[in-house]
Amino acid sequence: MNPKLYYVFLFFVLVSCNYKDQFPVKKSERISNANTSVTQLDNSNYGPFEELFTFVNQFEEQDSAFDLEAFKASYDQFYANKNKAIYDSPALPAWIETNGLLLELTGEAKYAQEVENISANEKMTHYIEPFVLTKNGDYIYVNLFKPAEINYQHSLGGDVSFRQETTYPESGSVRLHFDKAENCYIELYIRIPLWAEGTSVIVKNVKYFTEPGSYCVIAKKWKQGDVVEIELPIENYPNQ
Repeated sequence: MNPKLYYVFLFFVLVSCNYKDQFPVKKSERISNANTSVTQLDNSNYGPFEELFTFVNQFEEQDSAFDLEAFKASYDQFYANKNKAIYDSPALPAWIETNGLLLELTGEAKYAQEVENISANEKMTHYIEPFVLTKNGDYIYVNLFKPAEINYQHSLGGDVSFRQETTYPESGSVRLHFDKAENCYIELYIRIPLWAEGTSVIVKNVKYFTEPGSYCVIAKKWKQGDVVEIELPIENYPNQ
């Protein structure tokens, strides 16, 4: 290879690798039809979340100033010092979007937990819906316990229809239904809330390991009519 061409090739490889490190592929992505981001709805007033929301704007614009580790560190600092007054802020959708983007980028349950903390505010339902279920290929993430469903084409072919049924937090019972699946291999990630020690997750009499503050993973072939039975110890729900 011509030495000049080699160095040009090496330059583009290095730039590509750095770009992927700076703007990582999302662990999962929102799939709801209510897919309008906060930046599209209101890009002028982010209240107490303005500094953090700079990172959201940088990521959406693929700004070279974006730094995921700095984003996470700034979030942790803000979270450690936040007060309950932020939940009354008119800019609360910006806080939901901040947590939602971090959830998509990292797959860490703590960001979904914070969105759940906000979900008691019914005015925020529209902003929360996109994060109830998120997806990456044939990986489905159940982040929040609210009625929701998805329909998509499996990567190997065949339609998949997946539905969550629950009245949570009035009840701790959650049912995940595969209304349509043709012996499809899918990895299902179910978030177990921090307070929910002793949560039961059962599929066809097989009980799966659960750990509060993380995701219970079920990786198997699913068929039409398969149901995941989840029982949360709702008597421990912190707001009751």
